[in-house]
Amino acid sequence: MTSQKNHSIENRFEELALDPQIPDLTPNPSSSNVQGSSNQKSNDQTQIDDVGRPDALDDPIKLLLSTADALKQEGNKNFTQKRWTDALNKYAEAIMTLPPSPSSQEAPPDVDIDAISSDDDEITKPTAAKAQPSQKSKSDLGHQQSSIPKLDPQIHQLISVLHANSAACHLKLEDWQSAIKSCSASLKENPSYAKALQRRAQANEKLGTWSSLQAALDDYNTLEKLPDVNAILRREIKQSQLRLPPLIAQRSESEKAEMMTKLKDLGNTVLGKFGMSTDNFKFTPNESGGYSMSFQR
Repeated sequence: MTSQKNHSIENRFEELALDPQIPDLTPNPSSSNVQGSSNQKSNDQTQIDDVGRPDALDDPIKLLLSTADALKQEGNKNFTQKRWTDALNKYAEAIMTLPPSPSSQEAPPDVDIDAISSDDDEITKPTAAKAQPSQKSKSDLGHQQSSIPKLDPQIHQLISVLHANSAACHLKLEDWQSAIKSCSASLKENPSYAKALQRRAQANEKLGTWSSLQAALDDYNTLEKLPDVNAILRREIKQSQLRLPPLIAQRSESEKAEMMTKLKDLGNTVLGKFGMSTDNFKFTPNESGGYSMSFQR
């Protein structure tokens, strides 16, 4: 396949914009198959992506893309009908149709022969001998990794889109952790994918912990640096950058107080055996952000 032919296929990738309450197709000049409605609110919108199906099936890459795309189209249809779980299942099926990304394949664990104790009765010499080839394979790891075939860029892009669409379903189902996981999988394929960053930020903010709120702000800061960010998303970024910092500070203090309460309860349990309590100890904040402790009767 020539580079010009690949470029023509890549130009067929489209986007399907949906309102979180009333699914609606946003007009797309590049496609006659996407219809729009102007009665949806432009703010607070959820989007799923639509990747155009290859015209011909004259090579394995196009066949994989076409098969996965057909499943994705079914998922998109379910999404517009608010059948979030059905859509999620179709996206998962489409992902399983495509070859796994090399970045998602973990290398087998190495056996460290030196870490096996010589006086361990449970490790016999024949067992250690059998483990020796794994040590040898460690030296060949670089060669094995270099021999892993690279996926077609279109497959990477489609996998990223499918994971991001799955995240949109998880957001609808209010499964914040799964949404974050799907977005992270999408970003492994395409680190600058704006929709995956946006959805991960939204899910992290919904979790509401100090670390998740900070992660949400980090994603919005990353989004701000991306080129060609549309006006709606840029407004969301600015609002979030103003809204999140005080929430992060508030949640940080709240979690510190919760931690101190738990530590105090634990301390009272232990000190009570000696006729003391944590009230005998005074904690004073210091300049380094920690606490100084003093004993008092």
